[in-house]
Amino acid sequence: MPSIAPIPRDERCLMQKAPYKTKNKNYDRRFTVILMLHRGDTVCHFHVD
Repeated sequence: MPSIAPIPRDERCLMQKAPYKTKNKNYDRRFTVILMLHRGDTVCHFHVD
């Protein structure tokens, strides 16, 4: 069971590109974590400072 609501494909594609375009590393980490949760990873798989 996914831990977050489904994300439409077009939004996911934008979220996958966003970390490369932003200079704010906090946004980079957030997008990465959201995409990992959507993919099915558990919270134990990553550590965000």
